[in-house]
Amino acid sequence: MNKLYFNSEEYENKYRLLWGLDELNTEQNQINVQIIGSQDNLIPKDNRQIIQDYIMRDLFLWSILMNHIDMAKVFLSHMKYRICAALLATKILKQYYSIATHGELKDSYMKNANYFQQYAIDCITQCEKNDSDQACQIILQRIELYGNVTCLQVASDAKDKLFIAT
Repeated sequence: MNKLYFNSEEYENKYRLLWGLDELNTEQNQINVQIIGSQDNLIPKDNRQIIQDYIMRDLFLWSILMNHIDMAKVFLSHMKYRICAALLATKILKQYYSIATHGELKDSYMKNANYFQQYAIDCITQCEKNDSDQACQIILQRIELYGNVTCLQVASDAKDKLFIAT
């Protein structure tokens, strides 16, 4: 059986030269750098922002579905439509709560659902303090990123009575 690692960097370089791996890697790395550098120019700025929004949404939803709540909180702080995302997290976690059988896990789902619900309430309350008309528009605007739903629809579906009451 062959060794997994080399004794020194010199032996590794000799092995690479013997099999022609050094030249291939150098050429391949130069090609990759050129491709990566040119990809930024291919995507218009507007589309790049939309793509980033979808990526953040997907990462946020993945972290909620995998129960990585701390990671979800970080993603949420960097998202464009935080209120709707927090309400979706509330809906998912409440659904998990209804399915879960273990007491500790079940309690953590409800605790996290309450956290995201309170986050959405705090966001909309702050918006309302700044401009109440704008806050109403935020609640009623259709968000394409989440399938053209409004925050009010998501809150209603999640049975977030506290959010609806604000």
